[in-house]
Amino acid sequence: MIGVTGVSGVLGKILCEKLKNQNIQYSAFNKDIRDYSDLNDWVCKNNISYIIHLASKVAVKDVEENIDTAYDVNVAGTINIIKVLKNSPKRFDLFFASSSHVYKSSSNFIKETDTLEPINSYGLTKYISELLLLDFKRKNRDINICIGRIFSFYHFSQKPPFLYPNLMERFKNEDLKKPFKLYGANSTRDFLNAEEVCDYVIQLVKVRYDGVVNIASGKATRIIDFVKNIAPCELDFELMDNENVTHLNADVSLLKKILQNV
Repeated sequence: MIGVTGVSGVLGKILCEKLKNQNIQYSAFNKDIRDYSDLNDWVCKNNISYIIHLASKVAVKDVEENIDTAYDVNVAGTINIIKVLKNSPKRFDLFFASSSHVYKSSSNFIKETDTLEPINSYGLTKYISELLLLDFKRKNRDINICIGRIFSFYHFSQKPPFLYPNLMERFKNEDLKKPFKLYGANSTRDFLNAEEVCDYVIQLVKVRYDGVVNIASGKATRIIDFVKNIAPCELDFELMDNENVTHLNADVSLLKKILQNV
């Protein structure tokens, strides 16, 4: 039985639907990840053999404005997962959803072995969680822990403040005949549809991959090009803060190697 946390989020909902469609048995954890007792009871009662840990405070602005809650959910929640792993009489493996935000901006495609330098508080919570999991792994080498560093993703079910829903809202509400203000137009990101992200997660779970891996497309897309691709009409862009250019794009060589026979 696969256990899934974070089932109310975009990735969680999509992932559970995909597991269901593939006739893979799963159990959704619908309670608070900060409650160890509830988490432990869920694992024991459902005979969990693998956990996909997606539960997280994600929106960067939300994390910055509610830093205490973010650390409680993202870090303390992961500590609870580790405690369950440690105390469970039955061995089970783990997929942890980390983020590209653990990396610093780079003009090169980023490898899993590159230096980690979180670019914001959200990235820092993921980095700390990774360190905790890797420390646990060193002491428990028989347990497979896959840390998937997920790069930018989009989906129609997303809500603001994420880039895609923000843009869709602007397309709906603004007069698109007027100049369209755009920040960070020449920054690049590695975009995947959330459906593809979940496909990769399931494949990594199936092969029981043990280690760190980037989950991304391996393609760099300028923000302005992403906007052009989804805009309902041609836009007259007014570029803002064009000097603040950042790049977060993945080297996906390892991901392809892991899944080449799947």
